Amino acid sequence: MTRHTNVFIQQRREQTSQVHGERPALVVPLSWAATTATVPFANLGDALSPVIVSALSGLPVMHHHFDARTERLTCVGSIGHQVKHGTIHLWGTGARARPLLKPPSQHWNRLVQTHYCVHALRGPLSAQLFQQQGLDIPDVYGDPVWFLPAIVPPAPEKKYELGIIVHLSELNGGTDRSTVNERFLRYHIPDALASQVRIITTITRPSFDALEEKLHEITACKRIASTSLHGLVLAETYRIPCVYFRTQGRGVAFPHLKDETERIDLRMRDFYRGIGSETLFVYGQPRPRPTNWEHLIQAIDTHWIPIHWSAESFLERFPLPLAFNPLIEQLGDRTRFQSLQL
Repeated sequence: MTRHTNVFIQQRREQTSQVHGERPALVVPLSWAATTATVPFANLGDALSPVIVSALSGLPVMHHHFDARTERLTCVGSIGHQVKHGTIHLWGTGARARPLLKPPSQHWNRLVQTHYCVHALRGPLSAQLFQQQGLDIPDVYGDPVWFLPAIVPPAPEKKYELGIIVHLSELNGGTDRSTVNERFLRYHIPDALASQVRIITTITRPSFDALEEKLHEITACKRIASTSLHGLVLAETYRIPCVYFRTQGRGVAFPHLKDETERIDLRMRDFYRGIGSETLFVYGQPRPRPTNWEHLIQAIDTHWIPIHWSAESFLERFPLPLAFNPLIEQLGDRTRFQSLQL
């Protein structure tokens, strides 16, 4: 396989181009969990996929459904086991099925009419799932969200001592105004700390401006505790001290990522193993019990260690020519993102 694959860049034949004799625009066909008429709000991690692909390629993207019979790319998200039909290029994609459960066919079966071109996956657990289906997987891992600081600068100032990024499953709805389930007392914030501890959801309106606003809300925090995978990935790549806010156990722990008896979200296990980590910094707090926020802040200050991961090999596996190098450059013009339908 060559480093760059241009065959799946499509030509978008718009009426204006045909009338005026202009060359049709090039566009990258991309599958991601996009908004719909019935799901009008975007999930942060999913919505970052078209932004990152457009930024790295310098091209607009066009949404293709998970079951489209086309040649297309997948990027951010645990969607590798959901896409099917046609030819699918995977770069940084994860899978949510359990690869170690036997038999694996109970969770995902490769369709014979689907051709997979795996450039790099999120981590070794996703790789194992595909390998069990007879696919050759390169030993290169990573999450494309890692390159976001070169695309979207952080907030200009820190406003909050601690940001708590909650998973979708912990909310009482699916809009950008949804709040945490009131039964989860661990998220209760006393009035005295209301201006210092910020609850942040990953739901956003489907526009780049709203997405940027959400990223600024996150990067305005001095520390992050998260039950969301991409809450942690964002914190790590923007160099914000962070911890996995686990719902089991009490206080600080450093479980081994290869220990299957440990209660660790598979997506986090996959990502952190993929970048070479052996243990994961967690802070356990059961949902029915109030959190000692001062103790959590002190724990992050004491135990967080920045990740030192070299992303060059992962970036080299991006299947299109790079419009800019996020490891050494900052993206300039971002106006094309305004037209993205997330």
